[in-house]
Amino acid sequence: MNQQQNSLRLPEQNNVMLVGRLTRDPELRRTSTGKAVCSFDIAISRRMKDQATGEWKDADPTFVPVIVWGDQAERCGERLKKGVPVHVEGRLQTNKWEGTDGQKRSRLEVIASRVQFLSIVKQESAIGAKPLDDSNYAPSANISGDEDEDIPF
Repeated sequence: MNQQQNSLRLPEQNNVMLVGRLTRDPELRRTSTGKAVCSFDIAISRRMKDQATGEWKDADPTFVPVIVWGDQAERCGERLKKGVPVHVEGRLQTNKWEGTDGQKRSRLEVIASRVQFLSIVKQESAIGAKPLDDSNYAPSANISGDEDEDIPF
């Protein structure tokens, strides 16, 4: 490498913003120190126009694991359910471990700094239910209760 290439410093950025639907109910756990951690996966897809037919189609989905910590993890564990749309902001991190078969494994996951709920999750019972108007809640454009409509982004 020459001197000019050594002195070149690029800013490092590790920020992601994703919108998708939960593929399963979230899993809320506690660390040995009692800190809440919630994990869930979201499916992200995009619409593409088929050049042959001219029809709009959904591309194959991408499945992304998300990890949330602290108070926000508790809210996610209590209020999110499979199929609910969310907006996630965070950073990418590689999780490495050794499997039971001795093989080294890794996966890329999002460590969320913010999870925004994009629809209202219906509570099983109103008794003891916490209100849904906290700082991480934003109602979707579809508040009619018809969950088949697309969210206009």
